[in-house]
Amino acid sequence: MVTERPVLSVVLPVHDVAPWIGETLETVLAQDIDSMEVLVVDDGSRDATPEIVADVAARDPRVRLVSSAGRGGGTARNTGIDAARGRYLVFCDGDDLVPDGAYAALVASLERSGSDIAFGDYLKFRPADTWRPTDAMPAFDRPASGIALRDEPTLLFSRPCWNKAFALDWLRATGIRFPDVPRSNDIVPMMRAYLLARRVDILPDVVYLYRERPGATSMSARAGAAPSLLSYLDQELACARLVAEAGDAGLSAVYAELVRERDGFIHIARWAARADADDAAAVREAVRALLEATPEVSAGDPLRALVLRLVVAGEHVAARPLARWMLALPVEDDAAADWSAALERLHEVAALTPAEVEALITPLTTALRVHPAAPADWLRLERAVRRVLGERAVMLVPEARLSDADAERALAARERMAGRVTRVGRLRTGRLTIGALLVEGRSDEGARAALPVLHDGEFAGVPAIEPSDVRWRADAAGGWRWQAVFPIRALPMHRPLTPAIRDLVTGCAVAVPGEGELPAYDPRDPLLYARVDGVTVVRRRRHWAPRAVRRAIIIARARLRPLLRR
Repeated sequence: MVTERPVLSVVLPVHDVAPWIGETLETVLAQDIDSMEVLVVDDGSRDATPEIVADVAARDPRVRLVSSAGRGGGTARNTGIDAARGRYLVFCDGDDLVPDGAYAALVASLERSGSDIAFGDYLKFRPADTWRPTDAMPAFDRPASGIALRDEPTLLFSRPCWNKAFALDWLRATGIRFPDVPRSNDIVPMMRAYLLARRVDILPDVVYLYRERPGATSMSARAGAAPSLLSYLDQELACARLVAEAGDAGLSAVYAELVRERDGFIHIARWAARADADDAAAVREAVRALLEATPEVSAGDPLRALVLRLVVAGEHVAARPLARWMLALPVEDDAAADWSAALERLHEVAALTPAEVEALITPLTTALRVHPAAPADWLRLERAVRRVLGERAVMLVPEARLSDADAERALAARERMAGRVTRVGRLRTGRLTIGALLVEGRSDEGARAALPVLHDGEFAGVPAIEPSDVRWRADAAGGWRWQAVFPIRALPMHRPLTPAIRDLVTGCAVAVPGEGELPAYDPRDPLLYARVDGVTVVRRRRHWAPRAVRRAIIIARARLRPLLRR
C-alpha cells in the first residue's frame, strides 16, 4: 500500500532531553499542517527520553521514534533526512519550542515562491530573559521572497538549521550532510545550503524559540573549553573556504565581519577569558589559519582585533582581561592585578596602534574608578595605565597622579564614602529651568566629612569645582542623600567634568560611579551628558543661539558653493 507523501517532515534529534521533550513535542504536534510526520531520532539517550517519545507515538500516529545510525547529533540529523518523506523538511531540537503557526507560515511561503529555503525569525529565552538575536541582522528587518543570498548577505550571520524549512528533494540533491563534531555541526551544512540555494524566502514570523539552558551538559557551558573551540574553528575554516570559492566580494565582507566581530570573536574570546588556556598551541594555530582565510574588516572594533592578535601571538596573559571585559563577564577579585599584568605585557610585546590605545582607555578608566582593588594592586595598575596609555588615560580618575600615601588615603576614603550619583541634569524650579547643573547622589558619609564636587579631568592639579549649594538629608539605610548645585557659568567650556566627592578629612577627591538615566539630548541645553561603564561625564558647550547662527552660516556656504562655481 502506497501512502500519500506528507507535506512536512519534522526531524527531531534527541539525546537525554527527558525534562523537555514532552513540551517540545506538544508544540510541534500543535502545528496547523494538514499532513505532517515527526521523526524523533534518538542518539543513544540514557535517560527516559525514548520512553517519553514512545508513549507520545502510541497516542499520535504522526510521531515515529527512530534509532540513529550512529552516535552524534550530525548522524542523527542525517538519519532523519534519509527517513523523511515530506515535500518539505524542518529541524527541531529536543529542548526547544515551536510557536503556533510557525510551520504553516514556512510551508506556505515555499509553496508560493518555489524557493529552496524559507528563513523565519527566532527568539532565545531562559527563565528570566527573552531576546531576539536577529536584531543585529539586517536581513531579518524586512520580508522577502524568491531572492538570492547576495541580495541579503547578512543571512550569513544566522546559521542554525532549526529556523528554516527546506524543499526536501532539493536538499537531498545537494548531498548536504551534517558532520559529527563536538560543536557547531550545522554551520558548514548551512553555509553550503545558503550558497547552493537558487532562491530563498525571509519571513517576519517568529518560527522558533531556542531554550538557552545552563549546566554542565549544555553546549553553552562547554563553549569556552578548548575541544569545543577547536571543533568550531575547524568548521569555521571550512566555511571560510566555501565563501572564498563563491568569489563574491559582498559575501566575503559580511563573512569577515561574522568571524572577526561576531561569532568567531565570541568563540575565541570565551576561550581567552578562561584562567586555564588549555591547548594554547593548537588554538593559536587554528585561529591563525582562520584569520588568514578571512579578509580584514574595514572600520572594525580595535579591541576585538587586539584580542585576536594577542591570541595568535600566544599572549594569553595580555588577552585574558580584555576578553573578559569584551564579554561583559563578572569582575573578579584580582581584576586589577590581571589588568596590570596585561598592560605590562603589552608594553613589552605589542606596538599598540593609536586606535587601540584610545579603545583601551574606557575599560582601564572603569577598572580604576569602579572596580574594587587592594591599594598595592590599584597603584600598580595606575602606574601601568599612565606608562602604556599616557596621562590622558587617567583624566577621569580623581585619585590618579597622587603620591602612594595620598592615593592609599584616597582609596580608603572612596570605600568609606561608598558614594554614587543617581541623577544629573539642569536644575528646575516648577516649570522654570535654572542656569545650573544639579547632581544628586548618595554616600555613607554626610556633610561633616564629604563634599560633592566636579573633577576636571583635563587639568591635573586644578582644584575640583565646588558647588554653590548642597542639601543633605538622611536616608532609611543610615546614609545620606545629597543635591549639589553648580552654576553653569562657573563651569569651564568643552572639558570633561566628572562627579566626585571630596573627603574633608584628607582633602582628596574620590571617584563616584553613576547610575540612572541621563537627560535626553536637547539642542538648547548648554550641557552634554554621557556615561560609559559607570563613569558620568558632563561637558559645557556654547549657548545654542551662537551655535545655531554658526550652523546656518555653514549650511548657507555649502549651498552657495556650487552656484559660485558655475
